[in-house]
Amino acid sequence: MFLAIYRKTLGDLSEPKAILTYLLVFVSVLWFLLIGFGNNEIPDAVAKLPLAEQELELLTAYVPLTWLWGVGIGLLVAGALFVALTLATEADRGTLDLLLSKPVRRWEVLLAIFLANVTFLFAVAVASLLLVAVFLYQMGGFSTAALGGGVFAVLPATLVYALFVSAFVNAVGMAASVATRNRLQTAALTAVVPALFFVLFVARLVPGSIYEDYSLYMIDVSYHLGNVYALLLGTLGDPLPVELQAQLGFWAGVYEVPQGQDALGESLELVGYVDPVVSLALCVCLTLGLLAVALVQFQRLDV
Repeated sequence: MFLAIYRKTLGDLSEPKAILTYLLVFVSVLWFLLIGFGNNEIPDAVAKLPLAEQELELLTAYVPLTWLWGVGIGLLVAGALFVALTLATEADRGTLDLLLSKPVRRWEVLLAIFLANVTFLFAVAVASLLLVAVFLYQMGGFSTAALGGGVFAVLPATLVYALFVSAFVNAVGMAASVATRNRLQTAALTAVVPALFFVLFVARLVPGSIYEDYSLYMIDVSYHLGNVYALLLGTLGDPLPVELQAQLGFWAGVYEVPQGQDALGESLELVGYVDPVVSLALCVCLTLGLLAVALVQFQRLDV
């Protein structure tokens, strides 16, 4: 029964029109972001630079784009949309009641749907990562050899991070699905995650002290996920170059970035609102906690 539900859920998610629509939106936004990165971050005639410099330029463009869009807002929005197509949609149609009226283990049903959601969203994340790399490589004018140190060097940590984000947003979606049993409400509640990511990301960039004065970093999804990504990059790969730390400091708010590029030094200090390990623990606890709540409520559903 577990495998049957898992395969059916993957089939429901693999709707060609939905996937094509998402990819078109993803590529369109990515193209505009790359124009901005190409004009501001990537030097002209980058292909003529030494290989080590090309790898560094590619790395410092790829990681922020990945965090912000590839497995950031883009993936979180995809999670909100696609998770509503499974459990909540089955409840809307009445087929969930029919399934639960049979002698099946409810935890098995919920876990199968959750794992299918995570598998599908992780596949979307892998496709997104490849698209970011291909578009950046083509539009930036990098040599093929630069992909080794500029993309593939951080790929293990990025894939683990993508799986982590997929599980996190799907846990939110599963809890919303069980609570509402309505696909529109499920999508709306799950969309709170990318909304918080974007709004507090902007709030952090706006000059002023409101972000720190009101401790908005405590609920800043972008900051906590940036902490987790930086932790994984440093743990599963080589030490982060200071130029990449500076990019993560600006975009994710993880590192203290001094004024003036000449003052970067050898390494940057963490901002330290929350320790990266604590951010990881908070996200893991929230994921497991929401799954536990969803399971308890799912067990109590009346048929």
